[in-house]
Amino acid sequence: MIVFDIGNTDTVIGFFEGEKIINKLRIRSLKNENSIYFEYRILNFMLENNIEKRDLNTAVISSVVPILTPFFVNFCEKFLTLKPIVVSPSHSDLLMVNIDMPEELGSDLFVNALAAFDLVKSDCLVVDFGTALTFTVVSQKGRIEGVTILPGIKTAIKSLFSQTSLLPEVKLEKPDSIIGKNSMHAIQSGIIYGYESMVLGIVKKIKEEIGKPMFVIGTGGLSAVLKDISDEFDKIDMDLTIRGLYLYGKKTQI
Repeated sequence: MIVFDIGNTDTVIGFFEGEKIINKLRIRSLKNENSIYFEYRILNFMLENNIEKRDLNTAVISSVVPILTPFFVNFCEKFLTLKPIVVSPSHSDLLMVNIDMPEELGSDLFVNALAAFDLVKSDCLVVDFGTALTFTVVSQKGRIEGVTILPGIKTAIKSLFSQTSLLPEVKLEKPDSIIGKNSMHAIQSGIIYGYESMVLGIVKKIKEEIGKPMFVIGTGGLSAVLKDISDEFDKIDMDLTIRGLYLYGKKTQI
């Protein structure tokens, strides 16, 4: 199986042999590029890693970038001779969606929730550190109860730099002290310590509102940045989204 997680910043392509991830490719989700940009990178990666198209019998796509979706649908049909399954939370019965407008739920959040619930079969919370920082609540009934969304770490940093003339761009590294002695450390401190406190605070408030224990799973490319709060998570799985895509494809075909 081949799965595509088309995100605002990156697109992650996972290759599965049964339930096992055998390879991954990450490419930039460049919205001003044409299909050749994506086709070349995927086909070259498959060639370099000896991945034969005949070994791929299913394709699944999750996209939060509508303008890019047709490129990947066309890739599957043209080069893999597969009609891809495109994740649609509002039309799936794999999980119930208990929000006002189910069609508004991001397909990435849906497959995150699917993978998490498949793992624990109980109340769980998925924290995804991506372009946006999201908290997805899943009840023991197998129902998505709601989501909390705020700007991701890099999104917040870009916003800070774009609105200020004198502040320098900085690496996402945690300083030893929360009290900055120069501009770089002051920004690093505010971002890292601030997001740590924010994540812990939101997780705590969600648990209080739910009123019972929850299994907390962290995922997303930037989850490693906040490694000092990793003990607050029951599990960190950087591949949760593509595992969810695999499950979606597997269960949709049954």
